[in-house]
Amino acid sequence: MKVFEPLTDEVMDYRGLAEYMKFAPGTLRHLVMRGELPYFKIGRSVRFSKKQIDMWLTEHHREPKRSQAEKDKELIPATGGTE
Repeated sequence: MKVFEPLTDEVMDYRGLAEYMKFAPGTLRHLVMRGELPYFKIGRSVRFSKKQIDMWLTEHHREPKRSQAEKDKELIPATGGTE
């Protein structure tokens, strides 16, 4: 039997999470059905722990890809003075 720690953070439903994440509720339902988003159920109601969602967002954070021009700038030495 799995034992869970008591929730001491905010709990949200689909509407609350959609507002928090700026996603459509349908997108969140899709993520839940695919098992990609942490959630828990009480009866037939799906709820989300803000703490778990924040951890999930941190784990799924990706740095933006840099353009080739940005990469090339790092290879060109900057001149420090006037010539």
